Amino acid sequence: MSTVLGIEAGNGDIIYLHSEQKSSNALKSNNILTRALKDQHNLAYEDTEDKIKCISNELDEYQIFIKKNKTKLDWWQTGVIYEIYCRSFKDSTGTGVGDIRGIIEKIPYLKYLGISAIWLTPIYPSPGVDLGYDINDYRGIDEEMGTMEDFEELIKQLHESGIKIILDIVPNHTSEKHEWFLKSIQKIEPYTDYYIWKDAKYVNGTRQPPNNWLSLRPGISIWEWNEARQQYYLHQFHQEQPDLNFWNPLVRKEIKDLLVYWLDKGVDGFRMDAIQHLYERQDYSDAPLLEGKYPQKIGYIYAIEESFYEVNDWRALLDDYKKKDGQTRIMIIESYLPPSLTAKFYGNATNLGAHFPLNMCLVDVYHNPAKYYVEKITEWMSNVPSGAWSSWTIGNHDINPRPASRFGLEMIDGIHMIQLLLPGTPIVYMGDELGMTDIFLRHDQIIDKELKKTGHVREKSRTPFQWDSSPQAGFSNKTKTWLPVNPNYVTVNVEFERNARRSHLKIFEDIMNLRQLEEFRTGDLEMYEISEYVFAFSRSNSFFKTYFIVINLGSEMENINLTKFKTMIFPKLTVKISSLFAEQNNGDVVSAKSITLRPSAALVLESSFRHIIDY
Repeated sequence: MSTVLGIEAGNGDIIYLHSEQKSSNALKSNNILTRALKDQHNLAYEDTEDKIKCISNELDEYQIFIKKNKTKLDWWQTGVIYEIYCRSFKDSTGTGVGDIRGIIEKIPYLKYLGISAIWLTPIYPSPGVDLGYDINDYRGIDEEMGTMEDFEELIKQLHESGIKIILDIVPNHTSEKHEWFLKSIQKIEPYTDYYIWKDAKYVNGTRQPPNNWLSLRPGISIWEWNEARQQYYLHQFHQEQPDLNFWNPLVRKEIKDLLVYWLDKGVDGFRMDAIQHLYERQDYSDAPLLEGKYPQKIGYIYAIEESFYEVNDWRALLDDYKKKDGQTRIMIIESYLPPSLTAKFYGNATNLGAHFPLNMCLVDVYHNPAKYYVEKITEWMSNVPSGAWSSWTIGNHDINPRPASRFGLEMIDGIHMIQLLLPGTPIVYMGDELGMTDIFLRHDQIIDKELKKTGHVREKSRTPFQWDSSPQAGFSNKTKTWLPVNPNYVTVNVEFERNARRSHLKIFEDIMNLRQLEEFRTGDLEMYEISEYVFAFSRSNSFFKTYFIVINLGSEMENINLTKFKTMIFPKLTVKISSLFAEQNNGDVVSAKSITLRPSAALVLESSFRHIIDY
């Protein structure tokens, strides 16, 4: 287990979230290092160097120099998962829409990135009301995306390249055009109760919905009247996306059989969509009004206990497959619930749940003070059950604006340092590694008509991937693509950034390489509020090598002294990675007492005992 700490600026209090018993060797090393560094920062550098050299033999005698046992981790813990929104990745057929063959074509780029798995958003037949998340057939491939043969070839070539594939599953709702719904309208068994149907209530002779519940679309009832069946059906999302009735055991079996179908195709896991919405309160009573205006949702239309329990059954299925061949299939749960509720998806020691839910705590941070970062990460980590594994998300196909637009291009490298170097598995949305930004869309270019009314336009972050500076950014040879290409593609593209001396992509690559170190896989985490707008954290497996990640979240120059926050730190630090607009370069040696950070600049610094001896 890791030791996770939160330290506030100017405050010696330490918040212990998890702790472990120090081994006797670790205590010996602590004592030796304490003696070695007791007054190091008041000594001339030469004297400090001599002192450290004098104790080198003592450390070797105890054989305790970075001897922490390595923890055996699985592929989903050591790697990075890369989300591909298929419609926007690569068009191989000239339709202006990305497809499965386009992904196959770009597998070499995925290998270059060093990712361990792709998460593929829905590729099933769909009318496109919710751009793939309204599904007609859970076992088919949308014609725009390709064929089942294309998909099987994708799995084959990904596996040959050492890359896993995680499929997006949408169990909460179907399209209104799904065969199940059409038969449910007609009350054809066994589909009569596959969806949630309720009679109308009448007030003074006027037909009214069964209760006051609202959908996730602002101000829109969760109920839609169906004239043919003469009843209301429930939909938490678009009215064209009726919710399945998970209280019906036949529905639960259908979804489990669906998972078996794709597992037998060779997929390596699932990202389960909208799981917090699976069940609704069974008495269908009116929800109390919050602030006198809005019906309460938690406990009524989502976050019902059975939604968490359903995950346990799916996990048991995945583990049964592992028993056959030793290969882990993972389950990732989408959740936008508070951390205390999201953590329930992990299950417990006797009933395992998800391998991890998607952690959205970094989605809520912008140019906030450092204290906010400490608080948000601490809140998440304190809710993760003992022995469970975390994940880190800064963006996806639903989150708008994109990270580079939210934080600014000057800060995106530092945000990636946070995402990729905190303990856990990063989920990276395609294009974020380049610093792709949102695009302006005219009203007539927005596809999601319902969300268009609210001003929340998800398509801004779904524009075609930018491969090179050729027309349409190398995404397609068709002049008009399904969404317009961002005009900044001329310099924000894979080809340009791979050939540049320094770029966001190359810095991303450096961070990806660094996170392979054991310190970033199993090392302890400490967080620091260095100043109002300088956030830092450190990762370490021993007293003799520590990595510090520091980021200036503000708009002014900062000079920081890390020795005020970390007593066990060597006087000279090596810059392992610097952000694109930082003053320092990789390989520079800086003083722990005085580090200059430009606005939005970020650094990864190494404090190493051996480095000082060699230096």
